[in-house]
Amino acid sequence: MPSSRTLSWDVSTRTLPDAFERYLAGIADLYDVADVSEADRRNFFNTTRATLSPSGSIGKGRSVRQTLVRGPTTLRRSDVDGLNIFINRTALLGDCDGRLVDAQPGALQFRDMSRPSTSRFDSVDVMTVLVPRHIVPLVLLRPDIHGLVIPTESPGVRLMNAQMITLLDLAEDLGEAELEAAVQALLLVAAHIAGARVSIGGPELAALQGAVRRAAAEYVEGRIDALDLPINIDAVAHAGGVSRATLYRAFDGEGGVNRYIQDRRLHQARSALRRRRGPSPTIAEISHDYGFASPNHFSRLFRTRYGYSPSEVSGPEASPGISMSSGPMRHDILGAWLRDPRKGEGL
Repeated sequence: MPSSRTLSWDVSTRTLPDAFERYLAGIADLYDVADVSEADRRNFFNTTRATLSPSGSIGKGRSVRQTLVRGPTTLRRSDVDGLNIFINRTALLGDCDGRLVDAQPGALQFRDMSRPSTSRFDSVDVMTVLVPRHIVPLVLLRPDIHGLVIPTESPGVRLMNAQMITLLDLAEDLGEAELEAAVQALLLVAAHIAGARVSIGGPELAALQGAVRRAAAEYVEGRIDALDLPINIDAVAHAGGVSRATLYRAFDGEGGVNRYIQDRRLHQARSALRRRRGPSPTIAEISHDYGFASPNHFSRLFRTRYGYSPSEVSGPEASPGISMSSGPMRHDILGAWLRDPRKGEGL
């Protein structure tokens, strides 16, 4: 039985009068929405289909003309992070951290979800693969990849288009390991198209390393969830059933196992900051809980990772009068899954 989960809806203001307001509330942890005309608000529609797994989200969607923004305010309240690779069927103008984006219909585009972006869609008609950050090869997280556009006529884009269509068709019926392999294949092709060098081992090596990463990551996340820190590398290797050397090789693509653990500690500490109500718990308490040497050390690492200080993190925005726990349109579940792909809360 496949472990992936699929969300699907097709709504409009004809059948759901507050569809636009629900859309704004549900997508708030992903994007701020702007530049929707009054006519498009009255005739709003959103069609979405997304399959969710620990490897990320594979989906497609259609909607009205709009601008999607991840600015400083959104980034500080959002817990969604990763790489978004997408193809939109209509033109798009935007800005990615100061880089002008002018994409023609069908172009392949890259967005680092931890960095500012503004995307003005003529209309939304998009295929997208959004992969959690810790799974993405480091070469695809380079600053020059954010906002990169590969033109439609590129042979590599035609290949990515075909692969994404095939994966969208099959994703719901694939098991977790099959879906992970398919997403990793997409990432390797995307890295090649983007001009990055990525070493590819044999299938047996790739499968072994994937299994090691999954077992090690499960152990690491469990220890962080329980605030049982620090984490011993030998214990991580034991959890993966391998030697330290094999563990290190399995995490080469993530910058090393120590970097992976640090990144996950920062991620969980940031989630704790988002859950705060007022000044409690303090930043110093959170720093201690997640195993950092001191509040100053935590703040330095946090600013390096996210570009702002722990004190600037804000919680999710409340949506007065709208309950997202029912109804057909559930971007909030998509956001929750991307925040923690292991749990899939709400499904």
